[in-house]
Amino acid sequence: MDSDADGADDDGDGVSPLPDCPRCGDPVGFVTASGPLTGTASPCGCSVPPELVQRDR
Repeated sequence: MDSDADGADDDGDGVSPLPDCPRCGDPVGFVTASGPLTGTASPCGCSVPPELVQRDR
């Protein structure tokens, strides 16, 4: 039985369904915007403009 507790779409190809941080390359779960041009990627903590981290669909 294959259970996916977080609901992520993982097709087993080893590619993360999350976008990469443009600074460090780690997967980004979410970005907290602190202004129109400033934000913090999580969980890595890098400072990034919120519009740089986008999920391809």
